[in-house]
Formats: sequence, C-alpha cells, structure tokens
Amino acid sequence: MCTGERPYKCRFCDKTFTQKGKCTVHERIHTGEKPYMCRLCGKTFKCKTSCIEHERIHTGERPFKCRFCDKIFIQKGHCTVHERIHTGDKPYKCRFCDKTFTDKTSYIYHERIHTGEKPFKCRFCDKTFTKKGHCTVHERIHTRETPYMCRFCDKTFKDKKSCLSHERIHTGERPYKCRFCDKTYKDKTSCIYHERIHTGERNYKCRFCDKTFIQKGHCTEHERIHTGDKPYKCRFCDKTFKAKKTCTQHERIHTGEKPYKCRFCDKTFTQKGHCTVHERIHTEDKPYKCKVCDKTFNNKITCTHHERIHTGERPYKCKFCDLTFTQKGHCTVHERIHTGEKPYTCRFCDKTFKDNKSCIYHERIHTGEKPYKCRFCDKTYKDKTSCIEHERIHTVEKPYKCRFCGKNFKDKNTCIYHERIHTGERPYKCRFCDKTFTQKGHCTVHERIHTGEKPYKCRSCDKTYKDKTSCIYHERIHTGEKPNKC
Repeated sequence: MCTGERPYKCRFCDKTFTQKGKCTVHERIHTGEKPYMCRLCGKTFKCKTSCIEHERIHTGERPFKCRFCDKIFIQKGHCTVHERIHTGDKPYKCRFCDKTFTDKTSYIYHERIHTGEKPFKCRFCDKTFTKKGHCTVHERIHTRETPYMCRFCDKTFKDKKSCLSHERIHTGERPYKCRFCDKTYKDKTSCIYHERIHTGERNYKCRFCDKTFIQKGHCTEHERIHTGDKPYKCRFCDKTFKAKKTCTQHERIHTGEKPYKCRFCDKTFTQKGHCTVHERIHTEDKPYKCKVCDKTFNNKITCTHHERIHTGERPYKCKFCDLTFTQKGHCTVHERIHTGEKPYTCRFCDKTFKDNKSCIYHERIHTGEKPYKCRFCDKTYKDKTSCIEHERIHTVEKPYKCRFCGKNFKDKNTCIYHERIHTGERPYKCRFCDKTFTQKGHCTVHERIHTGEKPYKCRSCDKTYKDKTSCIYHERIHTGEKPNKC
C-alpha cells in the first residue's frame, strides 16, 4: 500500500524519493558520476538499467513483445506504452484540462504548456525548452553535430527522428495514414498536421496579431515577421533567414546541390516541393481549384495568386512607393528598382539582373535554348510566359481586362501598360534627362540615345541598332521577307 512517504532526500537539492536507489541515481546528476560502462562502445551511464538498454542497440536484442501485435521493444516501458494504443488506455490526466495521455512523459511535457515551465536551457544561447531532447537537438545547431547517419546514403542528421523519416525516402515506407482520406505519410507529425486541414484545427496563435496556424513552427516563423528575428545564417555569405529550411535551400545556391530528382525525367531540384510541382507537368495533376472560377492549378501558391485577380487583394506594399502587389516576390523585385540592387549575374557576360528569372532568360540568348514550344505551331520560346502569350493568338483568349474601360488583353503586362494611359502613371525615368515612360523597355531604348549603345547587329551586314524591332525590320531588306499581308 502506497503511503505517499518519501523518506530519501537528495544531499544536494530538496528532491525526495520513495526508494533509496532512485535517490542515489538522482544524486549522480549533481556529482556527474557515471559508474556503468557499455561493454561495446565505452559509453558511460549513471544507472545500470540505462546501460543495459543502451547495449541492446549494439546487440539488436529486443526482449519485450507486444501482446497484441508483432512489435518488439528494447525497454519494457516502451512496450507497455505501445500496448495502450491497442487497449485505448490513457491513465495520465492533465491537472489543468481534460486531456489524457498513454505515458507519463507526454503528460508532464503537456502540463508545461499550461505552467509555461521550460527547465532545459541551451548551453550556447538563452533559448529554453520544455523537453531535454529538444534542448539537446537544438544545441547541435550550435555545435553542427549530426550523429545520425542514413543506412542507405551518406546523409547525416542531428536527431534520430529526422534520420528515420529520411530513410523512408529510400524504402518508400509511409506507415501513417490520414483518418479522413487515403493520404499516407512517412512521419507521424506530417500526418497530424495534414489531418488538421480536415478538422480545421489551428492551435497556434501569433502573439502579435490574430493569425492562427496548424503547425507551431509556422507560427514561430510568422512571429519573426513582427520581431525581425533572422536566427539562421548562411555558411557561405552573410545572408540571414527567419526559417532554417529557407537557409538550407539558399545554401544550395552556393553548393549547387539539387537532391530531388523528377521520377519522369532527368530534372533535379533544390526543393522537394518544386520537384513535386514539376512532376505534375508529367502527370497533368492539378489538385488546386480556384474558389471563384473553375480554373485548376498544379500548386497552391499559383492558385492563391490567381484568386487575388478575382478578389482584388494586393497584400504586399512597396517600402518606397505606394505600389501594391499580389505576390511577395513581385514586390521584392519591384523594390530593387528603387534600391538599384541587381544580385543575379549572367554566367556568360557581366550583365546583372534584379531577379533570377530574367537572368535565366537572358542566359538563353547565349545558349540559344528555347525550351517552350507552342501547342498549335512550331514556334519555340526561351520563356514560358512568352509561349503562353503566343498561344493566345491561336486561341484568341484575352483574360486580362482593363479596370477603367473594359478592354481585354492577352497578356498582363500589356493590360498594365494600357491602364497607365488612364492613370497617367509613368514610373520609369531616364537616367540622363527628365523624360518618363510607361514601360521599362521604352525607357531602356530611349537611354541608348544618350549612351550611343546599339546592341543589336544585323546578321547580314554590319549595321547596328539600339532596339531589336528596328534590327528585325532592317534584316527583312536582306531576306525579302514580308510577313504582314494587306
């Protein structure tokens, strides 16, 4: 019979215990004593049980078998907790809410959400944690220690969970199934987060605004927009990031690593999501549908951006002027007009660009690559947008409508340029005189009057021109081509 008596008191702190052995093991936390050594690797432990359980990692011994299925375990406690999945038994109840748990550890960690207790502090920074394991894994960010190695490749990880999840990429194992649909996942956390899409549960609320999130990590990242905190620094340059994932993806620009390969062609990607979206070109899968019209998309972001055409929402505002944008990336690129920043350099010449896309398209002038082919004729293009716009000549589709007069256009830029006739906006100013223009291209061509630059050369003679159109018209004198029929 349990009397509640705890007669054994630690010599170093106020903790008390029901058993002398437990008190002795606890005191070793203070003394640092670890008298039990693994016979196979030399690791030391403060209690005999931990040493025995550790040695089973080396020997592969798993002496405890579940009574309900074939699963076996190194520790009896792990087996007992697992069996509660079958029995539904949850003997541990939170003192602050009605939540119940299958194991004591989860129950203790949960109660710390209510109490705010974070007893484990990082040795390298001021971060504190509710769980010791989380603290240990976090400290590896500082030490760069990655002790867990994949059995199938050379990749290493700072925590066991990430390593196991990664290995399932090789094995194809997806043991976690959604309760509401047929989707399966290689890790439990991803499955739980997915199920919240069905339930609508968004447990994590931003401390600074009313936004709520399915995942705690997403909430933490979002809060950094408010705090300006960017704790992750690139190892190769001075760039900092608010999310570790973004930092890792950025570092691949430096290393050239593209670990994700398309299942249908030889294309490789720095991000798994980009690979998944690309594969949908092959499968023609378009799982995202516009809530306003019947248009479908192969990725969620494009769908969200499209829906803003209907709603008129433009949530991203330039820091330097009043222009607003439907996409954050467009806003960032636009702001570089003000700052003059051009971070992307052509690999073949010294030309620099304010966005990666323009740089890639420019490089195709050097390589001659035109990967996009019209579905209706043999014309090819170096960028997808030009190809889509060309195809609208065949389909006669004009999806962009002027906000002021109702005129329709086959491409967005032409519509924007047209609307500037109504608004009088001329955002592009010549660097050499006071002339302003509605289009950047017109401004660039005009500036060549001042600089004398004529970058377009006739292929048949030595004549040069300041704009491409004039060069094309001139070349027709040599070829005799008359494409415009009366």
